[in-house]
Amino acid sequence: MKTIFTRQSMPFYKFGDVFFLQKIPSEYWIPFIRQRFEETGKSISTDLAAKICETVENHSAYVQQLAWLVWIRTEKTTTVADFEDAYNDLLNQNSPLYYNYMEELTALQINFLRAIADGINDQFSRKEVIAKYHLTTSANISRVKKSLERKELVDISPKTVLFNDPVFRLWFNKNV
Repeated sequence: MKTIFTRQSMPFYKFGDVFFLQKIPSEYWIPFIRQRFEETGKSISTDLAAKICETVENHSAYVQQLAWLVWIRTEKTTTVADFEDAYNDLLNQNSPLYYNYMEELTALQINFLRAIADGINDQFSRKEVIAKYHLTTSANISRVKKSLERKELVDISPKTVLFNDPVFRLWFNKNV
């Protein structure tokens, strides 16, 4: 997405200032979620509101989606079962998108995502990582990282590579 504003060949190059917004911390989300439940005659514990935030890594759209899915299952007081059902619905609702992602990936890209899903976020060129995840060579790793970043599936910082979409990570861990 950022490329349409930062690449000279793109139509919105230097169209305006680019702002990278940070995630809203749980300390703000939790009271907001609890208040919204209370306004409709329902209640959710601080722990379950926090679990919503943690599960989707405070990704705003997913916090709202998961909170809504929990809310529609809640009769009066949210239960762990309400949360678990909502969590499964969140994964199921996004599955078609994630299956589309998977159809466009090579085996090497999937193997690289497996490494990230297993908690490896740097030093992909180590022999044991290359062997375990069948990443072939260091040169391939560099190409795979860049291609997954272009597909907006991973975020690359100087020290780590992470899934861009926290729910895709959860789905990937469960289904791949």
